[in-house]
Amino acid sequence: MRPWTRQEFCGRRVYVIGLGSKGTGRACAHVLVPMGARVTVADVKPAAELADQLGRIEGLEVGLELGDQAYATIEDSELIVLSPGVPPTVDPVVRARRQGIPVVSEIEIASWLSPAPIIAVTGTKGKTTTTTLIGLIAESGGRRARIGGNIGSPLIEHAAVAAPDDLLVAEVSSFQLEMIDQFRPHVAVVLNFSFDHLDRHPTLQEYWAAKRRIFENQQPADWAVLNFDDGQVRGLAGELTSQVAPFSLQEKVGGGVAIHRGQVALSRRLAPGAPAGDAWVPVFPVEAVRLRGRHNLENVLAAVTTAAVVGIPLTRAGEALSSFTGVPNRLEEIAVIDGVTFVNDSQATTPTAVIRALEAFEEPILLIIGGRPKVSNFKSLARVTVGRAKRVFAIGEAADRLEEDLREAGFYAIDRPQDLPEAVRWAHSMAQSGDVVLLSPACASFDMFRNMEHRGEVFRDAVAALKSTANAEAINASG
Repeated sequence: MRPWTRQEFCGRRVYVIGLGSKGTGRACAHVLVPMGARVTVADVKPAAELADQLGRIEGLEVGLELGDQAYATIEDSELIVLSPGVPPTVDPVVRARRQGIPVVSEIEIASWLSPAPIIAVTGTKGKTTTTTLIGLIAESGGRRARIGGNIGSPLIEHAAVAAPDDLLVAEVSSFQLEMIDQFRPHVAVVLNFSFDHLDRHPTLQEYWAAKRRIFENQQPADWAVLNFDDGQVRGLAGELTSQVAPFSLQEKVGGGVAIHRGQVALSRRLAPGAPAGDAWVPVFPVEAVRLRGRHNLENVLAAVTTAAVVGIPLTRAGEALSSFTGVPNRLEEIAVIDGVTFVNDSQATTPTAVIRALEAFEEPILLIIGGRPKVSNFKSLARVTVGRAKRVFAIGEAADRLEEDLREAGFYAIDRPQDLPEAVRWAHSMAQSGDVVLLSPACASFDMFRNMEHRGEVFRDAVAALKSTANAEAINASG
């Protein structure tokens, strides 16, 4: 469909589905109602469960269809905006599409409204960290970056107030990309691809097809930033209309970013103004990066590559990264108690993500794992655990399967606490100074928690309780 201008929203019937935690309904209402759009927001949850979000749109002229009334007038709309948490296969949406009513994601509307170029970041893992890194490097180079999408505020809120010289840096998921139409990022970043989200996408091929849509509307003046260490992602290079800027830890790929003599370095193509000399132009030493793990160094390379292709000065990039220790729920160091480091990696919802987390530490690891499984088995993770962890605490619905696969791999130091707080207490009691207690679940959170953020909060609270007890004991001992 042809994108609507701001003026064309006036008087148009826009139906927004989803008023939950992602904030799609709230954000669309706040942006589109002042433009004169006739907005209706629908959610299958009753009003009592949506009190917080309803309070945020109080005073706006918005129609509400909640609970049993959800979707009552969907077929009277001219445009439907779908929250990423709602699959496009729900019956009312399917019926509306059959009638020819366009259904798009919120990032699609944001792209219509934004006067600023969009940088979109996707991949199975690493999106939030890389999006944040791009914003930090942009700010260090004097460019205002507005960060949104699947991180922080919905992108439409930033698009509505952005200036042409700003950058909109968006974390975008497959759920958002599957419902785009004209969405065209100036820079599209793909970090990696692995098994995930098959509870939403029927097959791995359909999941990959949704991810690939990030390039669908790009033109020759646009850029694709690709991880050449991921075979699936690298294979895209010859298929795209846009210019390709690769990054790699394993090799020095021409035209991209790599590690050269201990430095994060640009190829000459990305640093045309650099003095003559070596084929690689150093940006900052690898040791400036404080993030743990090889996968996080990949994220840094992706961010530097992105900054280079949009012309952001990189002279202060190393300084900006040297003070960045990560984002919540992603190898987040919570506390050190009695010499034991507690790390929250609640975002690690697949075995692949946990393997990366285990490889990020040289210290002995006590691993807290489990939840609602997203895979049929944990055999690959179990094999890596044998050489990386000293003890495992299995919780949640996946605990039986995890224990079975770990024992099959020859790992027997397994405990079965009842819940996460008990796992934290047990791990602390068995840990020695110099150990790491790592929450990295390899599973979804919905069996015991509202979401992965809630799981991270429970972990932080349990660690805080331990720290409080340890401090009290220290005071008593000294008194």
